[in-house]
Parts: sequence; C-alpha cells; structure tokens
Amino acid sequence: MQDLAMYNITVDNQDIIVRFNRDIIDQDTLSKFLDYLELETIRKRSNLTVEQAATLAEEIDRDMWSKIKQKFVG
Repeated sequence: MQDLAMYNITVDNQDIIVRFNRDIIDQDTLSKFLDYLELETIRKRSNLTVEQAATLAEEIDRDMWSKIKQKFVG
C-alpha cells in the first residue's frame, strides 16, 4: 500500500507553496485558516501592549456604538 501525503510543501525563494487536493478542505475553512495565519503574523510583529490593545478595543466599541445606536435606541 502506498503512503500518500495529504499535502506537499515547497519553498521557492521567499514563497512557501502548499499543495493539497481540494477535497481535503472547503474554501471557506481555508480562507478562515489563512486569515488566522495573517492575524498571527501581525500579532507577533506588533509592539502593542495588553493595556494599549484594551484601550483601542474600547475606542472601537464606542465609535461603533455611536454609529449604530440609532438602530437600537428610539
């Protein structure tokens, strides 16, 4: 019985090429996984502290609420 790999990884200069049969994973799941990898890369490069992230999240929440509150409050 032949042992077939589920995927193949090739490195070509600055590119990493991953090949696998499209039946292994659906496109939506693959997109979510790639989004996760992108966010992890950004997170690892970030110098943002936990406190700064919390402050930024609060600012975003306030800004979004000010834009949508008329839909919920009479």
